[in-house]
Amino acid sequence: MKRSPARSRLLAGGLAALAVVSAALTLGGPAPAAQAESNFRVCGVFNSARYGEEIGTGMITKVYKYGSSTCDSKMNFMAQRYGQVYGGSYPYENFHMITCEDFGSRSGTGADPCYQLDQNIIYTYTSPNDRVHPNPPSFHFYNR
Repeated sequence: MKRSPARSRLLAGGLAALAVVSAALTLGGPAPAAQAESNFRVCGVFNSARYGEEIGTGMITKVYKYGSSTCDSKMNFMAQRYGQVYGGSYPYENFHMITCEDFGSRSGTGADPCYQLDQNIIYTYTSPNDRVHPNPPSFHFYNR
């Protein structure tokens, strides 16, 4: 059976398009993974979360990955101020020196929220994983 010229051109065009797409995918490859801020960890306090390992709304700071003592002093400060920030509430829970990615995943605030945080600065944040007051993720500078 003989192909019509129009059908041959259509087939050739389709094959050419397939070759271009295949080459682009092969050369481009998958998108690179986002680079994490590997030299930093986060510490913070919060009141409650929906499930065991989740993190609810609270206060957070980003510290150098070997800054455990800085983390401790910041957490003490945050625990003392928590009731002023969150209307008489108490920070029953905390997280100490966890990776930014782990915090983002457990709090529902994003893949690596550390890019929007400055080192050794305290922030309040909201979490969709909070048990009592779930809210969309946000971070705000804590101004004493």
